[in-house]
Amino acid sequence: MSEKEEDLRRFKFKWTLPRTIVQLFSLLGVNAIVFTQVYPYLNLKPISFGLPILASLNSRFTAVYSSLDLLQVELSQPQFPWIVLGTIFLVGAVVGRAFCGWVCPIGFIQDMITTLKGRLDFVSPRTQKTARKFKYLLLFATLLTSGTLGLALYLGVGSQYEDALGVFASGPFMAISPDGTLFGTVPTLVSMARENFSSFLARPPTIQEFLAQLNKIPALLAVRILILVGLFAAAWKIPRFWCRYACPTGALMAVFQKCSLTGMKRDPVKCMKCPHCEVKCPMQISILDLPWEKFNDPECILCMECVDACPHGSLSPRFP
Repeated sequence: MSEKEEDLRRFKFKWTLPRTIVQLFSLLGVNAIVFTQVYPYLNLKPISFGLPILASLNSRFTAVYSSLDLLQVELSQPQFPWIVLGTIFLVGAVVGRAFCGWVCPIGFIQDMITTLKGRLDFVSPRTQKTARKFKYLLLFATLLTSGTLGLALYLGVGSQYEDALGVFASGPFMAISPDGTLFGTVPTLVSMARENFSSFLARPPTIQEFLAQLNKIPALLAVRILILVGLFAAAWKIPRFWCRYACPTGALMAVFQKCSLTGMKRDPVKCMKCPHCEVKCPMQISILDLPWEKFNDPECILCMECVDACPHGSLSPRFP
């Protein structure tokens, strides 16, 4: 074999760079913060059907809303969410959880935190199996609350239930979702601080005044900030922590991932049973224990990290 042929044989397409580019453009496109700062009078009109990612209705910068947020709002109004459910079914049937790995802004931020850290840390299989059930419980609680409220309002007996839920009536998860805090609340707080910065310099507050202002912070806002900070800290400790254990949107799409047309396959001839693919998987999936013909693990976000990590080229995406 010639040297040129040997070089061609060794060449292997890497998914990391194109996926990072797609994630970056998705971050800018979904939230559009950069564009609204450059063009303050830009009139954004979010698309109506939503996507299975974290993109909050609580952010005025959002150009594409989360399917789960729209689902909560329409169920609680009450309206039957035909378009939202149709989008979820279509995306789930074709690509499963691929939007988690390629489009979701919160997923991209977690990937960047892991990249800065420089290594992947993993939890015990027992802890992993138990902890990932939490996102399904959160999804169930979210849909149960919105669904029962919508049913009660439809029957004309839900006004007291709606009043009792308060800010959680329009969407229980939407009220605490970290994407709404990061891309909606934080920019608003920064803008307010910038407007009051000159007066702050002219007359710095006393300690008593500062503590008095802290006491005026709403409890829900404090909780949302704590959740956001916790997300960053947890993502530093465990790759894709939010996607693994806490994201109800991920739980919703995991149901479709099991039977989606897009999956992964492993060539049994090329596979040497080495651990490289499992070591690089940010979702800590036991890839070597899955069927080689085609596997659609519910935790798989189709990030292709395992494909890039395999030195033998035994892993590849499969459709259908």
